[in-house]
Amino acid sequence: MWNGLIALFLFALLLCQFGVAQEQGGEDLLSGSEKLPEVPAALVGALGHEEFRERHAAQKSLLAWGKKDLEGSIESLYRLYGTTENPEVRLRSREVLKALVILRQPLPGQGYLGIQMDTARWKDDRGVMRPAVLITDVRKGTAADLATLKADDLITGIDQVIFDDLAPTRMLADYIKSKKPGDEITIKIRRGKEHLELTASLRRRPTALDEINQWGGLPVLPRETEMDEDYFQEWLQKRRAEEAKKPKDR
Repeated sequence: MWNGLIALFLFALLLCQFGVAQEQGGEDLLSGSEKLPEVPAALVGALGHEEFRERHAAQKSLLAWGKKDLEGSIESLYRLYGTTENPEVRLRSREVLKALVILRQPLPGQGYLGIQMDTARWKDDRGVMRPAVLITDVRKGTAADLATLKADDLITGIDQVIFDDLAPTRMLADYIKSKKPGDEITIKIRRGKEHLELTASLRRRPTALDEINQWGGLPVLPRETEMDEDYFQEWLQKRRAEEAKKPKDR
């Protein structure tokens, strides 16, 4: 009888230990799933290096690291940016954080290519004159610039759009505005005797384009870097507002 009771007691004890182990294991798995990627310490140190070349290389490597896990790296870099006391590390971690935020969620609004244009015509291989769009200027840092479009290029088509004789520039402008920032388009180009197809990733259309200043001229447009900074500032404000609403530990 006593042997049976002892065996039953030992069996119950084993069950309790097994349950505790499972519970601890579950907690470890849960906490592990919530762990954020750790910003490489070597890169953080190099961000504050005394030589510019080392700082620049570290910033580039940190951006490549962040692209592997956008959600986690954004959170980790946000914490680094908010806690580091080194001004150089703070500045460069902020730039990487901004790039990742914009990469994760493209700028809202209408698409924007970044060219000035005029109506033109070109002769195809069969000698037929066809409507086109002449690029008269390319704004630096825009989608057009990054896609290597140049002044004097002739745009003969865009994606599946074929220009008509009435208003090719209007067709192009309306098509670009129908797209969203981050959308990719294929642009058919006639450059001298060459026929090219270039891919452009659209940016956000500046609101100033739709405004006319008091003198009736074209408004001054913000540079792409200024647009990125404005969007990032909005993101920071929203993020800080969310943190302010969270209950603080006592």
